[in-house]
Amino acid sequence: MFVIARENMLQTRTAIAARLETGRADLTKKFIDKLRGEMPAWRGNLWRLTRAYEEWLEENLATEIGELSRKEHRHFFGTLNRTYLSVSRSLDLFRSVLGKNIETVLGVKMSPAEWDISVPEPPHPDIAFAKVFDFHFDLLWFLIPMFIFRRFFERHFLKQIPHVVQMHLSRLAYQWEVRINKTIEEVRAQALRYVRDELSTIDALVCQAAGQSDDIRNAISELRDALRELDEANMDSR
Repeated sequence: MFVIARENMLQTRTAIAARLETGRADLTKKFIDKLRGEMPAWRGNLWRLTRAYEEWLEENLATEIGELSRKEHRHFFGTLNRTYLSVSRSLDLFRSVLGKNIETVLGVKMSPAEWDISVPEPPHPDIAFAKVFDFHFDLLWFLIPMFIFRRFFERHFLKQIPHVVQMHLSRLAYQWEVRINKTIEEVRAQALRYVRDELSTIDALVCQAAGQSDDIRNAISELRDALRELDEANMDSR
């Protein structure tokens, strides 16, 4: 069960990232088109323009990444489902090996395994920002005439969008990886608890049956002794 869980946990991030990658180009285009449409309305110097860009990114990333997470997360459960099926088969094998003999010898049936599996959705997207500029040009806003350089900075903001989208899709994949792998570990733990509980129950029943067997053997021995004494008494009377 440890091997099953471990192998699937190692594949979780790759599977989620592959699913998110299919929509990365469309999401990037959506951000670029939206930014191109809204950026011309922003006014002010470079410092104000940069703050407006950062606020726009934070608001739109939270909305779009959150919506993407709610829409796609059911497709992230591949490794969890495989773990559940593999562990369930292992438990079925465990029950089939012991079940019939336990019922025949001890007269009890093994209980079915019960599962409680749920994956909580991240409460909110994990939003973080790379540097808008390698050098803080926005702090020198009073030296930069925007009527000359505004187009340059607008192009810079647009060029950042593909990297920002990729970075936040990766962060979303990590958030879901943590939650899914935690649930995979819980599945393994539930299965092991079931095995241990069943073995403990069987062990207790076997010990109880063994105790009864000792009583029966003692009773047989006492009967044999009584019969022997009776035979000896009959011989003496003869």
